[in-house]
Amino acid sequence: MEFLLIIISIYTISSLKNWKKYFFDKEYLIFLLFFYYFFICFSTFINLEILTKATDSNLLLKSLLNFRFIVYILSIWYIFEQIKFNKTYFLFIIGIYFLFLLDGYIQFFYGQNVLGYTLTSRISGIFGDKYYFGSYIQKIVPIILILWFLIFKNNKKYFLLLLSIISLSSIIIIFSGDRAASILFYFFLITAFLFLPYLRKILLFNFIITLLITFLIFSTGIGKNLSSLKNRYNINSQYNIINMSIKDLDDSSFLKYIPRDHYGHFLVVKEMLKDNLFFGKGIKSFRVLCRGKLGNLYLVPNGVCSTHPHNYYLQSLSAGGLIAFILLTVIFLIFFIKMIKIFIGLFRYKQFDNTLNLAVVTVFIYFWPLIPTGNFFSNWIAGFKCYVLGMYLFLDSRFKNKNNILTK
Repeated sequence: MEFLLIIISIYTISSLKNWKKYFFDKEYLIFLLFFYYFFICFSTFINLEILTKATDSNLLLKSLLNFRFIVYILSIWYIFEQIKFNKTYFLFIIGIYFLFLLDGYIQFFYGQNVLGYTLTSRISGIFGDKYYFGSYIQKIVPIILILWFLIFKNNKKYFLLLLSIISLSSIIIIFSGDRAASILFYFFLITAFLFLPYLRKILLFNFIITLLITFLIFSTGIGKNLSSLKNRYNINSQYNIINMSIKDLDDSSFLKYIPRDHYGHFLVVKEMLKDNLFFGKGIKSFRVLCRGKLGNLYLVPNGVCSTHPHNYYLQSLSAGGLIAFILLTVIFLIFFIKMIKIFIGLFRYKQFDNTLNLAVVTVFIYFWPLIPTGNFFSNWIAGFKCYVLGMYLFLDSRFKNKNNILTK
């Protein structure tokens, strides 16, 4: 994924003359992201002494490299303005995605995929011992939908193909065992159903198909990891904090239903912020100061160390403090406000760009704060965010340009 972004960026850097137009978008998203990465870098710099003792990695360089994601976003925006969308190429991409799904289904039904990777408690598909399968579906499907309506518009000729994509994804993501990805995926579908009237018919068909097939699979017990799924999706299971003896939580506390590891991450971040509330401790500080060469510097009852805090906003607090957290929150609030405008527009019969609204819903879900997530700074997660933000900026710019022409 990042290789493609690099190629696109090289082309953009060599071709684009007017960078000002792209850097200073009217919603200041690029500006906000620039300062977000700047404060992550600044925090890493001021904590460099302790971070260097805790790890051999060059974390200052790592924090500086985050600025490339801004170039990626601008490059996606620019390349979408330059290219003509080709149906054949897009259908080829759809074919590859179908193979990706098929491999996951084979692993689910037979216990091993075509590459020989064995099924454990969760479907891993082509990723081997890394459980990215469900998360990839959750992130890819919205992008496919945006491209679909850019290329095919609302062409009913391809209705069954689109329904197949959504339904096959909706079914297998449940059985992937990835709880957070499944929740976000269905949150996206439900939000799209409520906010995007032109998608309601196909999403309604999808919900019916998914419900019937999922019920059939559970009833017949033909999946190879069904027993582990029952444990993963049960709020009273070993994965949840309700099974832990924590005196501070009473029976009515909603915190007892938060997975215990994620609650433990929150406790560690909370302890880290006591050192530097406003700037945090730098990139990867949660990992290297919690279980690096110096050991655990933030011992706290029920605290849990990991590679990252498994939430974008907790990770922002640990890496860049309150300032980075506020900047990321502002980006989310921009799209939250847009969601409100879309909802109000439904009752005023206001004209919107359907594909732009789909992109708004996608970014809104991508940055949703109340869910466990992957590493915000990892190449593949940041890569997906570059794609959706670049596509959103392109669609938003196109919509505003059309309105400007009509008002002249």
